[in-house]
Amino acid sequence: HAGGVVRQPLPTERAMLQGVALARWGTWAWLTATTLQQRAHLAHPLAAAALVAVSGAWAVATTTSLRTRPGVLLHRAWAVGELVLAWGLLAADGLVFEHGHTLGRQQNLAGTWPLVAILAAATSLAPWTAGLGAFLVASGRVVGALANGESRPHGDRVVSFLATAAFYTVAGVVWSLLARRLRVVETEVAARRARDDVARTLHDGVLQTLALVERRAAVTDPELAATARASDRDLRAWLYGAKAADRQGFDAQLRHAADRVARGYDLAVTVNVVADREPTDAVVDAVVGAVGEALSNAAKHAGASKVVVFAEVGDDGAVFASVRDDGGGFDPIAARAAGRGIVRSIDERLALVGGRVDVVSTVGRGTEVQLWA
Repeated sequence: HAGGVVRQPLPTERAMLQGVALARWGTWAWLTATTLQQRAHLAHPLAAAALVAVSGAWAVATTTSLRTRPGVLLHRAWAVGELVLAWGLLAADGLVFEHGHTLGRQQNLAGTWPLVAILAAATSLAPWTAGLGAFLVASGRVVGALANGESRPHGDRVVSFLATAAFYTVAGVVWSLLARRLRVVETEVAARRARDDVARTLHDGVLQTLALVERRAAVTDPELAATARASDRDLRAWLYGAKAADRQGFDAQLRHAADRVARGYDLAVTVNVVADREPTDAVVDAVVGAVGEALSNAAKHAGASKVVVFAEVGDDGAVFASVRDDGGGFDPIAARAAGRGIVRSIDERLALVGGRVDVVSTVGRGTEVQLWA
């Protein structure tokens, strides 16, 4: 929901929400039937009817949203509403029925509605949040029992309450973990399909062109041929992917990126890396890509002859990197306002991993690009 924009659910999330919606209607039908069957024991029949009506209205609203604006159902506010209604039904059981109802073996007002609500909320909540919410929903049973005349639950009553709380909590955590894992798998599959589509398109165009350039320039322009060869290799590695086990470390990848630019533009690049641990793959990809772009900018636009790259990895895996050149410098504010390369190729890379970029530059005095990720 970044920027206030509600994202659309993935197909797996939509399927989970549809299953929950079907279960909600079945639960509401059972809730209605049991309330009618036990109407003789109701102390406040109008309140019971109002709660049944509210539950039905919620079922209608969620079903309508699922058909028209399914992304809304993944919003945190909607998840909180699910849990609050479930807690309210459990707590109200002791108010709408005559005293002693919760001590007997009768069906309570909520039925299995709380479980359905917990699963609905857990579809979009983090595991620990879903577990905490489920535990709080279970506390509605205690409130309902106290409201129904049980002054101090003890013995098997306490065990029953704890069992309900444990069951709800585990259900919320497991469902949330399942939803999260399905999101990751579906995103990876979609990315692989997109990559394959791009690969098929580029294989017959860009890759063949690079191979042709490399072959024809091998004798007349060895430097151009080497650049084409390196670009071909990098593009194939991105398209077809290297296995995770074959990934080089942060230090090696950073030096490789610097060496590639140095060879392509006859640029003197010094690389210093201080790293006691490895950052995550996402951070490595973002920083290495951003450093490569900063080096290319220094060579192509600043006319730099020497660049110093420094990178440090903190104990928490956070990365600071600096790319300092002796080029002509520029006005960073004007460049960002114009939306030039530094914004598209550097800022956006770091933004994807929660990082940021600072550019210190003065015309005639070189440039330093500082990266945090």
